[in-house]
Amino acid sequence: MKFSVATAAAAFVFALGGVAMPAAGLTEKSVSLISKNACSRDCMTTIVDQVLASMLLHNPEILPLAPTYYATENSHPTALGMMTLWRTVTSAGSPTLLAIDTINGSAYFSLDVTEGSETKKSVLWARIKVVDRQITQLELYVNRSRGDHGFSFSAVELPRNYERWMSPPADRQKATRAVLESLSAATFNPNDTLSVAVAEECQFTEEGWSVIDPGPDGDGSTTPLGCSWRHDRPADADARLNLVIDEQYGIVVTGAIIPGKIYPYGEISAFIPNDMKEAQAQQDKWLAKKQASGNMSLLAPTAATGETLQVLQFYNGKLQGQQVMLYLSGPDMQSAWS
Repeated sequence: MKFSVATAAAAFVFALGGVAMPAAGLTEKSVSLISKNACSRDCMTTIVDQVLASMLLHNPEILPLAPTYYATENSHPTALGMMTLWRTVTSAGSPTLLAIDTINGSAYFSLDVTEGSETKKSVLWARIKVVDRQITQLELYVNRSRGDHGFSFSAVELPRNYERWMSPPADRQKATRAVLESLSAATFNPNDTLSVAVAEECQFTEEGWSVIDPGPDGDGSTTPLGCSWRHDRPADADARLNLVIDEQYGIVVTGAIIPGKIYPYGEISAFIPNDMKEAQAQQDKWLAKKQASGNMSLLAPTAATGETLQVLQFYNGKLQGQQVMLYLSGPDMQSAWS
């Protein structure tokens, strides 16, 4: 379902219990309806919908915010009323991917959104934390092009590619919470000895796209890349573990800060983490060859930092899905959430 500004107002009223009232009265009413108990899966879903509806109404004040809350937009700490998203989003659907952790009171969601032109969609991905049915944390990112992250990008393909995440086999063997927490602990720790089997049909995506790597000269693969559990996977000793553990869908969300370089990649560019030394060495070799030929204008390799939430899906004893969601900042940057 696609929401416009008009339908957002109706959706928000419905989420608050079906009481119709002017937008100006929603703040007081929303506060009065907050109860001091745990937030169920339906409750968390409703709050996520409220976040999206409030963006469409360009009014964050109608959200059930805690008296003190933490919030970032593309790694920048700021009050919701100063965020760009609450000024620019003009249409959005329900989350294409929604992972809910009722024990931690947290949720991760991702979807395509429109900021003005329907032909130029962006990818919104976010994490929220809820205590006593009030939002205490909002970690929001919007990627508008490959330049925001240096990876593959497709807001158009995102809905189709994420369908399988939300419709796993009914007869699947679900992983225990302990297993999912072990997976989170090992995600950015290459020294962890956890053995992870990868399903043959495991889906690997970057910013909504099933990755096809044509290579910098256009003569590489034409087949989507699969998931992997690399020995040289990027490391972060201070990775944020167990941000969201969704036992129903087997989804794990782990956060990390990854230093790397932006390299020229054909006529575009790509982000390569510093821990992937072999991949950087290959790109250095390619760059030297192209520079010697003098036939191309190429971006100079430049240090950068990627703030990432890696999303994994695990059931039937195997890794079934792997998403890399990342936003780039300058070199040596740190996260406000660390």
